[in-house]
Amino acid sequence: MEKALKPFIICILLIIFNINQNASANDIADKNGLGPQSKQAIGQKNLLIVVVRFPDAAPAVPIESIRKKAVSAFSAYLVEQSYGLASINADFRGYVMLPDALSAYKVSPYNNQVDSAKVRKLVEDTMTAVESEVDFSLYDHMLIIPAVNTTFGTGYGMVCYCANPGMLTPIQKKKDKFQSAGRVGKYETVRSKGGKEFRGGVFVGAENANLGMFAHDYFHALGGLYEGRRFAPCLYDYEFQSNTSAEWPKNEFYSHISIYMGPWDIMSQHFVKPGTPPPGISSFTKIRLGWIGDDQIQAVKPGETSLSFLSPLSRGGELLVVMIPVDKDTYYLIENRQQEGFDKTLPDSGILILEVKLMPDDGHGPVRVKKAVNSDTFDKATYKLEAGGRNAFVDGENNVAVIPLWKEKDNLGVLVTTPNLVESVVKAALAIQELIDKNKAKSSKETETAIDTAIAAFKNNDFEKSYAIAASK
Repeated sequence: MEKALKPFIICILLIIFNINQNASANDIADKNGLGPQSKQAIGQKNLLIVVVRFPDAAPAVPIESIRKKAVSAFSAYLVEQSYGLASINADFRGYVMLPDALSAYKVSPYNNQVDSAKVRKLVEDTMTAVESEVDFSLYDHMLIIPAVNTTFGTGYGMVCYCANPGMLTPIQKKKDKFQSAGRVGKYETVRSKGGKEFRGGVFVGAENANLGMFAHDYFHALGGLYEGRRFAPCLYDYEFQSNTSAEWPKNEFYSHISIYMGPWDIMSQHFVKPGTPPPGISSFTKIRLGWIGDDQIQAVKPGETSLSFLSPLSRGGELLVVMIPVDKDTYYLIENRQQEGFDKTLPDSGILILEVKLMPDDGHGPVRVKKAVNSDTFDKATYKLEAGGRNAFVDGENNVAVIPLWKEKDNLGVLVTTPNLVESVVKAALAIQELIDKNKAKSSKETETAIDTAIAAFKNNDFEKSYAIAASK
């Protein structure tokens, strides 16, 4: 009887695991129109980190430097981005020697040409090398670090990637609206030679990978899947990344494929400049991973006028995002990005506006920055009250206007209104800002009273009166 029940029990356990890996969004009613949000990216996760060597390749980075980046720096980044909602308990092991030469594991630098069989070999050979001392069931995720200096196409071939869900799955024509060549999102089972199995998230990053690369691919694994799609998708362009005929300078490769968001989210661009820490992630990715709650999002419908003061996204706070639904598949997210914390490497600060489309898959532009200045770069992407030509976003077709305002302490104001009110709103806001600056230079009770009165009129949507009060002083 016991032998007869064993296959049945294993089958049930696999079904339960499948549900746990994919059910995150099923537990969430999409009350706010933001789309599915993961439930499994919260709490402490046990992470097995294995630094592997090859018989014919020597490491170029000291293992203690790898440990510092993969454990302490990585942990600090995760905690800051999640506002303390997520953390890792790392088990760092290395060096571990693999049985075959580097060429047996080396993969293509292009997403659509990575051989899943070689990825499986790397993962399963690593598991085999440590299976006598590791209980894989104790870990949620696994990071494998090939100890060889890697650039685009050299060394291990690809600097960093997510293997599960991801490169472990063979490429096929996907059954989605794009009918693109890619990998259907699912969790694969990997096995050591001794028969030990693991089906959790796996990501791979070379010894010299930027911290932003580790985090990018970990967030794929951490968030999990919803209907075969990652909760935290790639926000760069897949077609550009897989264009083998392109001749871009290697040090500019990542900025060339980050055509939708630039460096405003590591899911788009892993770092701003080589050798620098990564910037933070956008409100879109934070929402998808369950790190921004409904009570931290202010929803405003097109045609409405609503004032909000947003805390810096990098720091967290009571109100972090304004969301404007445009139609059933599209909405805007408005966030306050300041050059502090990991966001200190960003090229600019101010109000950032994102256009989110629910349908596009990884690499097809589900999120796009609505730049304040239309240029080839994202250096002037944010909106600023006192920057001429950058103090109003207008979407006439959807009857939406967004105007950056003054600060209240560290919180930056933003007004969502209608295009016909832009001129009077900007005029009043500039007058208030001028009065605030004047009071900072030389404080007086009279000026403070005028500021309070002008702001009160502004908050009552009486912009003409607000301007008259502020301008009179």
